[in-house]
Amino acid sequence: MSQRRHPLQGLTFKLALFYLLLSVPALALIQWTIISLEFHELFEAVDSGRMANMTREAARDMGRNWQAGQPPSQIELSTRAEALVLRLERPQDGLAPSSYVMLELSSVPIAVGAYDAEGRVLANAPEGAWTATPPPPGDPAWEQARRDGSADLPGHEAPQRVRRVLAAIPATDGSVRGFLLTELRLPLPWRRLVSENSFEWPILFVYLVVFSIATAFFMVRWVTRRLNTIADAAESWSEGDFSTLIPDESGDELGRLSRDLNRMACELMSLMQSRTELASLQERQRIARDLHDTVKQKAFALNLQIRAAQRLLGTDLAAAQTRLDDSSELISGIQRQLVNVLDELRSERPPRGFLAPRLRELAERWARISGLQREFDLDDSIPDDAVHGEALLRIAEEALANVLRHSRATRVSIRLHRKDEQIALSIADNGVGGADSSSGMGLANMRARAEGLPGGQFELISPPGAGTEVRVRCNYGAR
Repeated sequence: MSQRRHPLQGLTFKLALFYLLLSVPALALIQWTIISLEFHELFEAVDSGRMANMTREAARDMGRNWQAGQPPSQIELSTRAEALVLRLERPQDGLAPSSYVMLELSSVPIAVGAYDAEGRVLANAPEGAWTATPPPPGDPAWEQARRDGSADLPGHEAPQRVRRVLAAIPATDGSVRGFLLTELRLPLPWRRLVSENSFEWPILFVYLVVFSIATAFFMVRWVTRRLNTIADAAESWSEGDFSTLIPDESGDELGRLSRDLNRMACELMSLMQSRTELASLQERQRIARDLHDTVKQKAFALNLQIRAAQRLLGTDLAAAQTRLDDSSELISGIQRQLVNVLDELRSERPPRGFLAPRLRELAERWARISGLQREFDLDDSIPDDAVHGEALLRIAEEALANVLRHSRATRVSIRLHRKDEQIALSIADNGVGGADSSSGMGLANMRARAEGLPGGQFELISPPGAGTEVRVRCNYGAR
């Protein structure tokens, strides 16, 4: 009887574990892909000049309220710088529709600084965060921004991606009152995913748990419980109890499988009953043959001896005594034969099998594998142990394997006959032929098995293009 598996070895647990192992990296990959695409889109907009244009526009607005010798107050400059930061971060009219990815990757992605005409810092935004890094005094970027209105400063690609723009703050008369510096600084997406958890992860984890529980419930309700029912029925069938059927009438694949298995069980039960009846009939016939060939013949001889002794009693006592002695021997032989038959009938061992059904079963199994057509001409009365049937079966199995492997045949013919005191077995196909009897371990093994039988002979007939035939002969009834 098969043992129940531990719950952790069951299909439901394995499926839940599979979902966990697959979904976690899959969710991470999905999130990384989405953020990477948005990250790329954002920097495409920045590198195309979007951040420079927005910085120059904010600088012009700031210059309208910048009087000569009297710059706006620090509070006003900080407020305007903060307004520029908020505008750059907006998805609607900011740097790009994917601007919100900046807050996904950093809590403070942008910093803005306001400077006077000599490059001295006047205000920074956002307040309390990191400050934008201006170019050093005397750097050509100051003069380029004064001349062209703005200048792109050197940035970085790793470990953070940095973009910087320096824009001149023009007065109404065209002179430069100061400078406005915008700096974008974002970590690469993979660094963010490795180092920190975004707010989506708890949601994704909860979804994964709910999905796994729902899947496990479905598997228990509709799959594993029904599979266990099928396994229990199969276990009963393996013990010979074909009365157990699978109570599953659903219309899905498992329901159809259950009905097919139920039909198979009924057919097997009928087949087992037929084979039992056939085996019983064959055994009775064998006993009848044995009694006919031994006890009946000796009884007939005994009757002849007794009649002869009766005729000699009055004329030749010595001859009559000889006849009676022979009769006594015949009676002892009959007793021994009857004892053997009765002992065999009382034995708990199964009756001796026959070679033909086993040979037919072997050929049918190979035919199912290969699709070959098969022809049988078998003598069903040959006991398998009387001629070392196991060796003949192994020879037949190797020959059928060679048909499948080498012959390219479509039909195989199997013959088993008894003639006089010999058994003849042949396996022939309609393949390409041309087999070499001197090569191959399979042919050598078949020859060795055949020649190891009493009076065994092995013959291989394989003309090119005319198929192959294996012939084996051995003595009948020899041990």
